Amino acid sequence: MTTTNNFALDEFCNPPSIFWPGYFWILNDRIDENKLLQQLHDMYDHGARSLCLLPEPKEFRPAKFGTELDLPYLSESYFKMIRTVVDECDKLGMNYWLYDEGGWPSGGACGQVYEHDPANYARKGVVFSEQNITKDTAYIVPEDVLCASVGKTVYKPGETIKNTDNDTAIRIFYVKKYSGYPKTGAIYPNLLMRRVTEKFIELTHQRHKEYVGNSFGKSIRFVFTDEPAVPPTNPTDLTWVDDMPEIFQQKKGYDLIHIIPTLLTEPSDDDSKAITQARIDFYDVWSQLFVERYFIPIRDWCRENGLLSGGHIGGEDEPIGNAKYGYGHILRVLRALDLPSIDTIWRQTFPSLRSHPFPKYASSVARQMSQPYVMTESFAVYGNGLTPGEMRWITHQQYVRGVSLMVVACYPYSTREHFMPGERPHFGRVNPLWKYMDIYHAHTARLGYLLTRGNPTCTTALYYDIRSIWAGGSTQKRAIELHEDIAETLLSSQCDFDFIDDDTLAESTSSDGNLSIGTMNYDTVIIPATKWMAPEAIDGLRRFVKSGGNLIAVGGNIDGFDEPVRNVELNELPAMVKPLVRFETPCKDIRVCKRVWDNMSFYLLTSESSEPIKIKALFDEQDPAALCDLEAGKLLALENNELEFEPWGSVAVLFGVEADSKPLQFSAGNEKIELNAGWKLKPIRQYSVGEHDFEIIERTGGSPVDLNLGDWRKVLGEHFSGDAEYAIEFDCPDKFASAPAKLELGDVKYACEVILNGETVGRCVWLPYELNISGKLKPGKNELRIVVTNTLANALLDPKVEKDWYSKTGPGWPSNGVMYDKFSRNFEKDSLPSGLFGPVRIVVSANHK
Repeated sequence: MTTTNNFALDEFCNPPSIFWPGYFWILNDRIDENKLLQQLHDMYDHGARSLCLLPEPKEFRPAKFGTELDLPYLSESYFKMIRTVVDECDKLGMNYWLYDEGGWPSGGACGQVYEHDPANYARKGVVFSEQNITKDTAYIVPEDVLCASVGKTVYKPGETIKNTDNDTAIRIFYVKKYSGYPKTGAIYPNLLMRRVTEKFIELTHQRHKEYVGNSFGKSIRFVFTDEPAVPPTNPTDLTWVDDMPEIFQQKKGYDLIHIIPTLLTEPSDDDSKAITQARIDFYDVWSQLFVERYFIPIRDWCRENGLLSGGHIGGEDEPIGNAKYGYGHILRVLRALDLPSIDTIWRQTFPSLRSHPFPKYASSVARQMSQPYVMTESFAVYGNGLTPGEMRWITHQQYVRGVSLMVVACYPYSTREHFMPGERPHFGRVNPLWKYMDIYHAHTARLGYLLTRGNPTCTTALYYDIRSIWAGGSTQKRAIELHEDIAETLLSSQCDFDFIDDDTLAESTSSDGNLSIGTMNYDTVIIPATKWMAPEAIDGLRRFVKSGGNLIAVGGNIDGFDEPVRNVELNELPAMVKPLVRFETPCKDIRVCKRVWDNMSFYLLTSESSEPIKIKALFDEQDPAALCDLEAGKLLALENNELEFEPWGSVAVLFGVEADSKPLQFSAGNEKIELNAGWKLKPIRQYSVGEHDFEIIERTGGSPVDLNLGDWRKVLGEHFSGDAEYAIEFDCPDKFASAPAKLELGDVKYACEVILNGETVGRCVWLPYELNISGKLKPGKNELRIVVTNTLANALLDPKVEKDWYSKTGPGWPSNGVMYDKFSRNFEKDSLPSGLFGPVRIVVSANHK
């Protein structure tokens, strides 16, 4: 697949379809082709020029979700439906993400892979049972187990354990088969078997090729694999496949069976070095197998067919997931994808709650293999209180860390009955804010376009000490603390960086003080204190230091490394790294990334502060600067590098291009028309939870009521979701009518359309809620109407709704144990305030005549 990273102004204004956010289109109900095409066009008409069709067949968690998709998964009728959708995407120029599973996790073809060979394809783990033998008795280890142990002594099958002491406890270790996926019971195979992956490809990828292969490389560019996993390793269960002992012997040179009792023991700080090394070695082997036997075959198939393999695993936002979850080594997995990706759910990133470097796992890998695209699946289980402003901030926090493509969760095909609680937020017609999403889509597409131009500016590498995380105990805890603290210290110092690990260090080359990994070159390498770096990685560090590279160890020593090291504490680190931009006043709340191309430079700066920030940036640039207006697709002149950030705001700056125009200028001498009294309010449209589905009710009757600006709930009720109109009449002096002017709305919860003298002058969906109204005022009497829209949260949190939903039984209803509703409700309660809060004023330029 050919790509270009050249910049063109017309492409910035209207980027290619891959940059426009797409939606997980949840097919959960009986399919009607007309409805299908209507929804596809609804997404397109709202600026969602990508889509990812996610089928939920009846086999997908039937006891929990109760999906009613009536086309048998992977049947001819199912693929005819896919063909219909893809054909329409071809006509519209939309981007179609090929989702490779029926539900999730990927890899099982909704049970069909497992059913092909249940005896051999089952997931497996090593577990143990305990048995006591009395004094002066013997126990022969059965032939059908792996081994047994008494204390630290290991016995193999057929060997006799003679007890000459008091009653003795024996642990017996054996292989257990699992057909069901943890917590869901979905039938799922063992992805540590290559023939399982080959059967999966045959059933899914190859069948898609038969039906829609003529769209490969066109409307279909990417394949999305979703949260594949193997049974995780923990003190009660070991990740397993039948040839694990042979593979372990080949890779590590010693016997796996003898260390199984050690591996099935809680890690302790008292463990010997040999025991900890054995634990690390086991994680190392099975995580390699997962990559080699699942991800690589899929990637190879995609490349052979003109596609890019993409997707993400589950729990990558937590470093402990490398030891706790079923993927083992996040960077290793991501390197096996053409399109490294992440997942942002459950408020893993959210204003004032959590900011985390985990998107950089994917972007680091992508940079090192010269891949401009990095995808995020975002917003699942954020709830229907999610606002456009929150969406923008969450997007920017990922994009400043290297993401460039977006799939949004979710657009449900059906919301009737038990689909109403669903996987919220719901996008589409049942969401009051859906009519404003085109603004978010265009904004995000333009940002993604800019962040794939040229090449990243990044010369610092941070070692991801996964081996210490595998080690467990206090070593694990300390490694995670250092990992997150160093990453956040660098980001808050405006220093961009990439993650590296043992694998990439081992294969790196060094010259002239630069460490080369793939297409990236780093002159500074930062290593958290560690005792467990692989010998091959230490060799890579030696090459780097001997070439003149800058190596910094933070928080302690690097065991096994005998070259000179600059050893520092965390608080000393900011002074030792080079930021992408400096500020006249240091500011830890701003994050930055930079890309360069064709004598041009692009900076994205995002704020993590709840307060506004005004600051002068000291860019190392000589060319003229332009502010990128991502909503309008315009370039505005930036003077004196003075930057203004709204709370949780961002600034995008492009150097080396002429601006289209100057921002509207105002000064301390501006004149104002205050509009904080005399408002009237009337409801226009209400979104409610009906008995069988969501309902949209047009409120055409009734008279407006007088009110002060603020929360409309005291007038419209606690549980009103939808649109309400604020109206006011005001006098405009003759001298103001033709002057440059702007309308400031203050705080709006959460989006609005502004109509001045009968003309729509704009829409606002996030801070600053301001519009240029120059030339729109008239002398004398003026009428201002502001239609404000809140979220669906108010309707959903009506106690009557909760009582009704939890009284119903059967698949899909919250009473059946589907956890999404409780999570969503907890989040949605934060978005209940609604309306126009102000202050509202018209500001007229002091330079008017």
